[in-house]
Amino acid sequence: MHRLFVVALLASCNEAPPKDIAERLADLPGVTVMEWTPPQGFEPRPGYRYFDLHFTQPIDHDNPSAGTFEQYVTLMHVDPERPLVAYTGGYGASWRRSLTEVGTVLQANQISVEYRFYATSRPESPDWSKLTVRQNADDEHHIYELLGEIYEGAKIQTGGSKGGENSMFHMMLYPDDVDGVVAYVAPVITDFPDLRYATVLDDVGIDACTAALRAVQRELLVRRQTMEMRAAAEADYMIAGVSHAYETAVVELEFSFWMTRGEPDCPMVPLPTATDDELYTFLTDTGGPAAYGDADLLSYGQQYLYQDHLELGYPVWQHAHLDDLLLYSYEDWSAYLPAPRPAYDPTLARELAAWLARGPDHLIFIGGEWDPWGPGYPVIASDADTLVFSVAHGSHWSSGLYSVTESERAAALAALSEWTGVSDVISPRIAPPAPMGSRGPEVYRPSRSVVGE
Repeated sequence: MHRLFVVALLASCNEAPPKDIAERLADLPGVTVMEWTPPQGFEPRPGYRYFDLHFTQPIDHDNPSAGTFEQYVTLMHVDPERPLVAYTGGYGASWRRSLTEVGTVLQANQISVEYRFYATSRPESPDWSKLTVRQNADDEHHIYELLGEIYEGAKIQTGGSKGGENSMFHMMLYPDDVDGVVAYVAPVITDFPDLRYATVLDDVGIDACTAALRAVQRELLVRRQTMEMRAAAEADYMIAGVSHAYETAVVELEFSFWMTRGEPDCPMVPLPTATDDELYTFLTDTGGPAAYGDADLLSYGQQYLYQDHLELGYPVWQHAHLDDLLLYSYEDWSAYLPAPRPAYDPTLARELAAWLARGPDHLIFIGGEWDPWGPGYPVIASDADTLVFSVAHGSHWSSGLYSVTESERAAALAALSEWTGVSDVISPRIAPPAPMGSRGPEVYRPSRSVVGE
């Protein structure tokens, strides 16, 4: 016994010390790791370390020999024993250095995954036919498999709008990857066009505010010559042209207002007699023409529009009050597409809608009563394990766990605690949404195509 004890002791002394998280990440095959050092003035979250990761992914998961691309993922690491929250915004990476609402609630590790072919995560010459929901789900599945070597705890996927839809797609396609999904303001569009949206702008909001918005839209088109000069000074428009981009932004102004601003901002709608500066500032603060300028189109706009045409669909709503002032067909998106228009196939979107109608477990869905994307919200059978909430007068931007009722928030926190085994959940901050102008693509789903926190 004495001899065996000595041998065991010597063996334990010779064991290598546990590897640092940076080393463990670097050991993952096909992953490039760089630790991000917070600059002066940035207040890092206590206990967290920040990493930029690049995962080598096949352009076509069904044909790996067709080449690869590098997919950008950010990581906020706190403890491998805590849950892993995956934020999939559906566009470029966001929430890179701050926790999402779900990440905060669970005090979790968090990744933010850039969607394939968006922003920096793209091959030099993308094969746009591979920009599909299934290929993206395969990307995410590969990431889960690799990071599962380090993070063995519960995994929750979350996202808003397109990212929320994406999270629900992933849970349907790869149910074993995640222990739950929290989806915000996520429409599931099942037609091209989706006529459920035909009267949406008459059905949300306040009548007086709607009338004021429509008067501003008309005035912006009346003054389009001087306004287009302002737009041209702010962005490049080689892809679609400044006139087309400006007109698109004006047609979308009412939809964008109820999407990103909503009832609290109704007093800020200018009169039609306002100055050029006041009118143009209101337009750009709500969703200006730069969204259809070259930089935004190349980063996420063209990709998103292509996906709409391929399988995600789009809505249509009336804009008769502007038709006599329009130079372009709002329903013709050919100027914005990165490739010839693909054939539309709604099979997967309709499959998702049918799956949600059966009430999958471990899903929290939060919508907004006055979100103009609301007509496309899926019908979800709810029970104690499938929670569906609607924020009174909520917009696309202002609908979250922080804005549901106290009892609904308690139910959501209890569910997340049960799904993850985390007993020390934190209630989300009860506060108004971030100030106007801080919204990114994860919230602003371009309203031309189917048009969080």
